[in-house]
Amino acid sequence: MEGRISLLVDSPLRDLAIAYRTVPAEVRRQNNKAVKAAAQPIWKAETAERAVTKIQHRTLVDTAKVGVTNRNVFLRAGGNGTLKSGTAIAALQSAAEFGRPAAAPIKSRSKKPNSKPYTRTTGSLFGDRNRRGKVVFPAARDSIRRFASLQIQTTLRTLHEAGEKVR
Repeated sequence: MEGRISLLVDSPLRDLAIAYRTVPAEVRRQNNKAVKAAAQPIWKAETAERAVTKIQHRTLVDTAKVGVTNRNVFLRAGGNGTLKSGTAIAALQSAAEFGRPAAAPIKSRSKKPNSKPYTRTTGSLFGDRNRRGKVVFPAARDSIRRFASLQIQTTLRTLHEAGEKVR
């Protein structure tokens, strides 16, 4: 399975996940904030490194965010918002990530009142199709180990600091 780490095997992540259940809620919240603060710049840099077009930067890199829960680290890109033109980012994220054939039709309408709709083509705006992705998916594949390591290190550091405060 690409993009996921299995905890079914004996690993430090599995041991950490089991021990993490007994940690007080306040310490878990503190840890999640620390993981998110450390992971956000990494995710932005990973996506920015792979984006080559302006549309990829606007739709994928500028919206790249990290979400952290007690069990997962979520890597997001291309979500909410609009471009300066008013186009929803969600409408363009798939084409920006996977490309779109140059001859693909787009239904358009002039800004003039009572204008007739017409069809045009995308041209080379999004580049050739790539089923494995161009920005987000390669960035996630290459950085997932790094995020797992970051979560282990940050959680251990947070637990150690919480233990020091108790003494």
